[in-house]
Amino acid sequence: MRDRAISRSAAAAIGVAVIAAAALAAGWAAGGVAVDLPWAPAWGLRLAFEVDGLAVLYGLLASGVGVLVFVYASAYVPRHLAHQDRPRAEEARLHAAMTLFLVSMVGLATAQDLILLFVFWDLTAIASWLLIGFDRTDRNARLSALMALLVTAVSAVPMLVGILMLRNEYGTTQLPGLFAQAQAGATVTVAVGLIAVAALAKSAQVPFHFWLPRAMAAPTPV
Repeated sequence: MRDRAISRSAAAAIGVAVIAAAALAAGWAAGGVAVDLPWAPAWGLRLAFEVDGLAVLYGLLASGVGVLVFVYASAYVPRHLAHQDRPRAEEARLHAAMTLFLVSMVGLATAQDLILLFVFWDLTAIASWLLIGFDRTDRNARLSALMALLVTAVSAVPMLVGILMLRNEYGTTQLPGLFAQAQAGATVTVAVGLIAVAALAKSAQVPFHFWLPRAMAAPTPV
């Protein structure tokens, strides 16, 4: 009974990754797919996604690696959690956090609005915090998760400032509109610089790399 329950949890996570990869590949084969729906019309925000060549490349990297990780986790996690009082619930919690991370990464790859990109950016930070601090009884894991959250959350502030600067200057956060309107100048330079700082911190580039080694406190599949 226990093995069957764990298999269902693993299968659900693997299924999400496979569906994401298949949807991206199908969109690419169809010559690109775009979705544009109202989100917050009063603020000019829309749920805008596009599956183009670059989105497919990064989306398939995320979902393809995700499939391999989830398959590996399906064998690793039951052994890793064998000592837990509630191994089924703990496994489901781990797979849910990894799935959130995967969906957020695909969202980042396909988002066509900077505010939408910012939302997925923060969702990856939350998922990272949950995954690094998965072992709640391990003080080192909790502190490492908090460090990762602080670095990525604090670095998201300059990103948001940069996004708002571009919106104030050009009246939109839609990427196609910004690409069409943006002109070289101080505003664009500063805004892109602020967004770049957030990207460097998120990807643990020097000098923002100090949090990444501590993230190894997470379970191996993470």
